[in-house]
Amino acid sequence: MLTRCIPPGCWPAKFSPRGGNWSSYPPHKHDEESQVEHELEEIYYFEIRGDEHGPGMAFHGTYGTPDRPIHVAEMISNGDVALVPHGWHGPCAAAPGYDLYYLNVMAGPGAAEWKSVDDPHYGWIRQTWQDQDIDPRLPLAVDDSKE
Repeated sequence: MLTRCIPPGCWPAKFSPRGGNWSSYPPHKHDEESQVEHELEEIYYFEIRGDEHGPGMAFHGTYGTPDRPIHVAEMISNGDVALVPHGWHGPCAAAPGYDLYYLNVMAGPGAAEWKSVDDPHYGWIRQTWQDQDIDPRLPLAVDDSKE
């Protein structure tokens, strides 16, 4: 079982947004200790399903707070890695026509608990999801034997 290989205080997660879609939205952060937030750094590893037209691309964003500024808005290529030491991060956006896969791992000191807070400018969007149907294209499954 994979969880036996994961050291305490680490949280792996994987995401597979289809081409033309976003994930890790609304932007959120987990860089302070509080009742609602736990200090965790995060690293992302990206893969993009290219095709005969090209390698594909995606975008990743991170931005800070007035006390801890950071600004990253990067085009992502297959095999890229992004570090989020602090700040609001998200979304990851897959370019139309190119499915994205990313593995992210979070780690930090203290209690073994994952807590984050949404950017208050965008967190309202979560309230609109409860009445939406699940995207019928999920879960993303790809037949690699056709490549």
